[in-house]
Amino acid sequence: MGFSTSAAVVIFAASLMYMAAMFYPLAEMSHRNVLEAEKSSNELWKEKLNTKITITSWAGDGNITVYNNGSATLNSSRLNVIHNGNILSSYSVYPGGVWPPMTSINVTIIGINGDRVKIIAPNGAADYTVRG
Repeated sequence: MGFSTSAAVVIFAASLMYMAAMFYPLAEMSHRNVLEAEKSSNELWKEKLNTKITITSWAGDGNITVYNNGSATLNSSRLNVIHNGNILSSYSVYPGGVWPPMTSINVTIIGINGDRVKIIAPNGAADYTVRG
């Protein structure tokens, strides 16, 4: 009876050490992935906090002037435009491409007949206006 108890304790101890050896790399990898995701999230929040766009003029005729008064450079060709609750795909942006801070772009929407427009930057910063 003494040998079987000792053998059981050795087997139990060896299995605990094996489980710990398997658990640690998985826990470390998971922790590393969480840290990377947190870093990416913080970078996105920082970019969004440094982005501010403002619709400076719109007479309701389809020509909208949008000002980038944040500190982040944006891509004007990646804007989203929502008109009266519908995402538009037929609009033009001038100038297209790089949109540096403290500059304006013109967004032209053809055939609009409502009075609510929202312009959304690629990182989610947005401005909303109602024709008044």
